[in-house]
Amino acid sequence: MDAALGDALDEETRRLLPLLPAFVAVAEVEQVTLAAAMLRAPQPTVSRAVARVGEVLGVPVVERHGRGIRLTDAGRALLPHARQALAALGAGVDAVRSREALARGTLSVAFQTSLGESVVPALIKEFLADHPAVRFTMTQGARRSCLDALDAGEADIALVSRLVPSPAGREILTLFQEPLVLIVPAGHELAPRPGATLREATRSTFITLKHGFGLRGTVDALCAAAGVRPTIGFEGEDLHTVRGLVAAGLGVSVLPPARHPVHDVVEIRLDEPVPSRDIGAAWSPHNTSPTLAAFVEMLRAGVVDSSTPDGGAPVR
Repeated sequence: MDAALGDALDEETRRLLPLLPAFVAVAEVEQVTLAAAMLRAPQPTVSRAVARVGEVLGVPVVERHGRGIRLTDAGRALLPHARQALAALGAGVDAVRSREALARGTLSVAFQTSLGESVVPALIKEFLADHPAVRFTMTQGARRSCLDALDAGEADIALVSRLVPSPAGREILTLFQEPLVLIVPAGHELAPRPGATLREATRSTFITLKHGFGLRGTVDALCAAAGVRPTIGFEGEDLHTVRGLVAAGLGVSVLPPARHPVHDVVEIRLDEPVPSRDIGAAWSPHNTSPTLAAFVEMLRAGVVDSSTPDGGAPVR
């Protein structure tokens, strides 16, 4: 036995520990037969265990009372501490089981397509650094489809934009505010300028994502606030396609800043209004998965650096 453990547990304590479940059960029901049934143990075994407690302490802990038994003064003094010891051991067992469940866990993540280039991979990498055995299953798509997967129980967590306000039945957490810029073809009349208004931008054909994508809803809301109605020429399903159409000179768009320079595309600051969108996570409060809880705890720690395009990489 480890010397420190030997110092912490004297001989009496070591002898008492295996006897405590029987003692506590008998103390609570004041009947050996019922206590034995609760413990699924033979009645003589329970009787001997309780008697042994008294032998170890040098004083009886129970005494007969009519057809049952009751605690002596010594038994009443011991009982709260015995309960506390068993509760602490139970908590330790639960902690081990929870840790093992987390280690073997799988987390299902539904994420908005525009977050797939950097935000989602960086978050997963950060989480796996501390929980390397966790498996991830991932689906990507429009904001609406991600939230539908969450509500249907097909995803543990959704990483999307525009979570506020959120309907009842979801927990939400805003991770960062992502800036948006106007992108125009290199030869566009606004290309030489450092900034432009949305009203100026909507003189050109707009290229957007389809309805159901979070960014489309954000752009529609910005246009409504500015009192403009752009002419939509093309609707895509991912940012790379939209940027490609802009580069081909087919229109302009409002997107997050590109992580890398895009040939034949110029990014311009948008004024009046200055646009951004919130990026966050949503999950069900009824999901008790320890893997989900650990992932949310990491998100609450603020691991996303919002100073770089697409949210950047997590930072410790």
